[in-house]
Order: sequence, then structure tokens, then C-alpha cells
Amino acid sequence: MKFTLLIDGGLGRILTSIPALEQFVLDNPDSIIVTYFWTPIIWGNPKISNQVIDNNTKGLFELIKHSKIIKPEPYFNTNYINSKTHLSQAWNEVVNFKETDIQVPKIFLSKFELNAPNIKNNRPVIGLQPFGSTASFSPNEVTDSSGRSLNKEFTEQLIKRLKQENFDILLLTDKSIPFLDSSDFINYWPENCRWMSAAIANVDYFIGIDSAGQHIARCFNKPGTVIMGGTSAVNVTYPDHFQILNNLPCTYHPYRIAEFDAYLAELINSNIMEFDTATSQSYIDSIIQDIKDHI
Repeated sequence: MKFTLLIDGGLGRILTSIPALEQFVLDNPDSIIVTYFWTPIIWGNPKISNQVIDNNTKGLFELIKHSKIIKPEPYFNTNYINSKTHLSQAWNEVVNFKETDIQVPKIFLSKFELNAPNIKNNRPVIGLQPFGSTASFSPNEVTDSSGRSLNKEFTEQLIKRLKQENFDILLLTDKSIPFLDSSDFINYWPENCRWMSAAIANVDYFIGIDSAGQHIARCFNKPGTVIMGGTSAVNVTYPDHFQILNNLPCTYHPYRIAEFDAYLAELINSNIMEFDTATSQSYIDSIIQDIKDHI
């Protein structure tokens, strides 16, 4: 039987699905994988790129309508919602019905793409992703309903310390941040997911939150620190690889499952990224020390 898998969600979800999709295609070589918006991150993958089609492709419906269409959802996986497994493993369980260990996904970039950022000089380059896709900004604050993004004060303190240590900073964001000075950062602004991947492939160290950048950094085996907020480290990051800060218990956010409970979780977790002075200083010291330990 011919299968079509519909894989939706943000860039992090697509990345973490890759190993499970590779196994599915190995077992079902005639299958089709339909992805939404982030399809280019899979380009070049020798195991699945020929099977991957963007949902905006003309004629897609005629191509898939006689196949068995499946829409797997890792957020509904029992082990995932009980914070017992990583998102990549949850994908494997809902796509392949296997609980075997899954590999770290790979991103395939050309030599041209890898060399394009040209951000290296004599100083270490730190990739910084302080804000998630759900963040919004005013001149005086950061608002993020998901509780993942760093606040204004901590971000400014961290940047100041990185500059004092004579590190170059590559700011990873696709939004205008009114309280940050662009002259503090390397003049390179990723315009799509492959440019962003190439940029992270060129940094010496990654600092981020629960967002796509940390998954890309893990794909390229970059050392780093991930500062957690309203999501579980077991579910979404890599405690065996990164330094994890603020790994405090948070109320589980049942996204796509229970709308009102998700709203309540957002309320309860709303201040989880508000650090006092001592905690901020401790976290920044830990980040600087970890950078020096790795580069």
C-alpha cells in the first residue's frame, strides 16, 4: 500500500521528525511525505528528499488522493505528554510504532551554503537565539505566551557580558527587536531556514531557548546552553549534550489537546523566565564558563 504522511508544525517539529521519516521510507519506499512551509530543511537528505513534497505543490491532491493518508501527531503520544521521551522519539513512536532509540537528525547543506555566512574572524562567534517564534516586543519588554523567551533585562545583561568577554555575537531572529542595538551583532541576518542552519553551523557556541536554533545546533554537534521556560527539557531539548539552565518544574502545556488547560498552563508558567538578580548573574556566569570550557 502507498502511504502519505502529513507532517506539520514549526521548524523544530520538522527537524525532529527526520529520523522517524527516514525509517518509515526505508520500510515503505513508495511513500510520500507532505511538509508545510519548512520543506527546504529536508532538501539534500539522501534518504527522504525524493519523497518529500511541499503542501503548496501544484497537483499534490491528484498525487496523494488514492494513497492511505496519515497525519501523525507526536504531541498526543503518551510518553511525550508524560515527559518521558524526547520529541524525536515521540515521532518514531507515532510514525513507526517503535520505541527504539532514534538518531540525531542531520541537515544537508552544500559547500556554498556552508561558506556563505562568512562570519569567522579571530574572535569566538556565539550564536544567540533569545526569543521564540511566539514572542512580541515593545521598547520595554518581551511578551511570550508560551513562556519560552528570555526577558529584556536578562537578554541585555547577557549581551553586555558576552561583549566584555570579547566574543562576537550572531543574533538569530527574524524580527526587529526595538531595545537591541544592531551594531552589537555580526551583520548577518538569516532569511530562511537553510541560511539559519548555515549560520549556526559556523558558530563556535550556541545560546538559546526552546526554539528551532537549539535543534539545528544539535544537528551540527555545537556546544551550547539552553535556558528553559514553559516546556520540559526531557521533551524538547538535549540534556545529554547542552548545558540546561532554569530546568525547574513547569506546568505541562497540553498544546493541541486541551485548549483551556493550555491557557491555564500559560498563566501558571507566565513568570518562569523572570529571574532575580542573583539567579541572572549565576546563569550568565555559568554560560561564560561553559563557553570557555568548550572553545
